[in-house]
Amino acid sequence: MVILGIVDNLVPYIVDDISLWQFHTLRSIVAVATVALLGLVFGLNLRPKRLWAVLGRSLFLAIAMILYFGCLGFFPISAAAAGLFTAPVLVVFIEAIWSRTPIGPVRLVTAFVGLCGALMVLKPDVGGLGWPNLVPILAGVFYATGNVATRKWCEGETPWVLTWSYMAWVLLIAALVSLYLQANPGEGFLGRAWVWPTALSWWIILVQAVVSVGAIACLMKAYLTGDAPIVSVFEYTLLIFASVTAYILFGTVVSPIGVLGMVVIIGSGVVVAWRVQRAERLERHARNARPKQSELPEQLAP
Repeated sequence: MVILGIVDNLVPYIVDDISLWQFHTLRSIVAVATVALLGLVFGLNLRPKRLWAVLGRSLFLAIAMILYFGCLGFFPISAAAAGLFTAPVLVVFIEAIWSRTPIGPVRLVTAFVGLCGALMVLKPDVGGLGWPNLVPILAGVFYATGNVATRKWCEGETPWVLTWSYMAWVLLIAALVSLYLQANPGEGFLGRAWVWPTALSWWIILVQAVVSVGAIACLMKAYLTGDAPIVSVFEYTLLIFASVTAYILFGTVVSPIGVLGMVVIIGSGVVVAWRVQRAERLERHARNARPKQSELPEQLAP
């Protein structure tokens, strides 16, 4: 999270030079090539066990990251990150829909409070609440769906498989949009056709690609092997590191209401994680306390 909080702050430096789609295309080419090279050198397993499950999960995360990085061209990173990291709270709703299970009142209230916290960060930093302000939260919806899909579909997959498949989707989407913009060029970060990047942009693309591969692989490893609710809480530290880095680089100061919103988001995420972990612990305890078939008295055994 420290690494991502720093390198994500480099994106505003390229906004006036290249487009979002050129950035994603070049970054993803370098990232996929880096993973492939690591696979050859270290013998990493890059073959998915369930290809369509991995591709489906990675598509959700690819859309989330495209939206997130697009927001970095227009929003302060604190606002973009706050929207993205409503994901652990949104997981409550997505998990309920996916598994067709009811949501308890505590989780429901906590999730609502977390969303209010995101709006507190977005409104004061952007200067008014409108539909564009909700794009970072939309990124959070896709990110949350991708995280749920990781747990439901991708058990046993390696973090490197999940990393390259996500980067490959970003590459495909960005390349297709880039081809369209070459024929129908627009203006600005979202509509600009391809140009030759400056030396600074090249360095930022290379650093973003290589560093992100390592950081994302570590994050995927944490989700695959650790307790997902606890891992999601540690993800919130990106809000802090990104805001501190933005202050150092650009002098960007988060308003008091924005800071309060971050605290609300983090607090909501901690409560959700604690409730999920508690429910899982009680379920394991009940399962372990249930007598096995061989332990039943002879007269009760079927």
